[in-house]
Amino acid sequence: MKNNEKIIELLVDKKYPLSAKYDPMMVFENKMGSPSLWLVESLSKKMNLKPGMRVLDLGCGKGMTSIFLAKEYGVTVFALDLWINPDENWERVRAAGVEDKVFPLRGDVHSLPFAKNFFDAIIAVNSYQFFGTSDTFFADYLSDILRPDGEFGLVIWGPKEEFAGDAPSDFDDVWWPDFYYFHSLAWWKRNLNRTRLFSKIEGDDLDGDGVRVSQIWAEIMDKTDPMHTSGFMRWNRIIAKRNASSSDDHRMW
Repeated sequence: MKNNEKIIELLVDKKYPLSAKYDPMMVFENKMGSPSLWLVESLSKKMNLKPGMRVLDLGCGKGMTSIFLAKEYGVTVFALDLWINPDENWERVRAAGVEDKVFPLRGDVHSLPFAKNFFDAIIAVNSYQFFGTSDTFFADYLSDILRPDGEFGLVIWGPKEEFAGDAPSDFDDVWWPDFYYFHSLAWWKRNLNRTRLFSKIEGDDLDGDGVRVSQIWAEIMDKTDPMHTSGFMRWNRIIAKRNASSSDDHRMW
């Protein structure tokens, strides 16, 4: 792993000016497998976030994305994670001075305790691929709690295109079976479109920066294998707008 000076140099990037305001070593020490502030900054600038909105941060990890959204956009964030102790996240929230806007929770995405139409937006940064690949996941677990016209935002690491069979053989040394959850941008857009619950679905590779961000993170983490350096894997973002109707007609029962 790189020394602190190199990490700071790599994590302060002019393409992500909002993220550059945060202590890069603090950001790095609270990493959960990705440069989360860059990813949420890229996502949020494509969303219609306004002060006072209620946002669900699914799989928030150590809460850095939640803190960012509260500080930069003035939204109220429900920071939900299955693995991270909310007491620990609360300390980070308090240290950031946003204890009136970020509420850490521990919970399972399959049993969310929120009222119908409660959220103005739902985001998931580097998390949705681990639990949301089912064809009916959004309809079953999220559609009711996102208000009509609300936004659903994802940032996901995945391949340029779907594999025809197994992953490329030069990925063998670092490929885990769990990585088959990582799909292409086209796959995710198709997955969401099939629900017929969105009036609009847009996506791209962070305005063409998805490969570079992936490669910078690989450099920070000293990943030199082809999966991380070849450019085949990249970060993608998706913003989908919920249908204006709040009807539950999508359910067959």
